[in-house]
Amino acid sequence: MDHDKDGILTKDDLRRTFDDVGKLGSEKELDDMVRECSQPISFTQFLGMFGTRMADTGGQDEDDVIIAAFKAFDDEGYIDAET
Repeated sequence: MDHDKDGILTKDDLRRTFDDVGKLGSEKELDDMVRECSQPISFTQFLGMFGTRMADTGGQDEDDVIIAAFKAFDDEGYIDAET
């Protein structure tokens, strides 16, 4: 998610992550996400925000979005818990 590997999630990092999972994030949606967290956004803050959003939706997500999310982190056909 931290595409430039600086330890901070920026609006551009979020946009690229949305692209990686096959979802187009609108400028408003990205701006709203950035505004929800105090700046700068750490990965821990992002996880908290994401968890809250998932709880608000009952943890439901479309299958294709979940599959795309796995593909974004899957280099060789499986995800290894160690790496």
